[in-house]
Amino acid sequence: MPAPTELLESVPPTALSPVLSMSVVCLDQTRLGAHIETLRTLGISRLHVDLIDPAFGRNVGLPLETISDLAATCGLPIDVHAMLHRPGDLLEQAAQRGAATVCVHQRTVTPEVLDCLRRIAAGPTEVGLVVDPGEGIDRALVERLNPAQLTVMSVEPGGAGRPFRDEALLTLAEAAELRERGTVQRVEADGAVGPATVARLVSAGAGQLVLGSTVFPQRGPADNRLDELALALSALSPA
Repeated sequence: MPAPTELLESVPPTALSPVLSMSVVCLDQTRLGAHIETLRTLGISRLHVDLIDPAFGRNVGLPLETISDLAATCGLPIDVHAMLHRPGDLLEQAAQRGAATVCVHQRTVTPEVLDCLRRIAAGPTEVGLVVDPGEGIDRALVERLNPAQLTVMSVEPGGAGRPFRDEALLTLAEAAELRERGTVQRVEADGAVGPATVARLVSAGAGQLVLGSTVFPQRGPADNRLDELALALSALSPA
């Protein structure tokens, strides 16, 4: 059977247009450096770091130190996903520690958080908004913030292994429309991204995919499902 890298190389570039981002919380933290080096060779080009307030997502995420450690050693852009009731407490720290993008759930954006995001966007770090499954995009907020990225959750936020939500496809289509207008630069899908869902997510408009336990069930590069993901993506290429 061909190696995942060979299968990925065999898929037409149009089918591989989605950027692949790895959810760091889904990796074995004791082997993080080695895993990330291997993942780079498999086509992963961004890292995704979850900061989670247990009251928000019924889970805990990674510490701020993970951001600065990765920024100093991995050489990949880091997207920080803040699942926090009070994101303003940590967003600027995340940016200062080397995040390429900090993203917050639109429902948590108060006037104070909006000001915080604008301060961050004035520097080298980009900002983004996260939309829950079935939640419409707050276009007024998008206009006020001018985010670089819209992330659409395709599961309930808070942890790995949660079931796919079909409602996300409509939200992705709405986000893709904003991207086509130049309102945002990137549209990302986060949650249950795998062989069974990737074609629908990309067809709906996702240009960036967060990969986690669905593709990497062993918490590392071994026994991954990238070959299946590549084959599912190949079905999207023009005949």
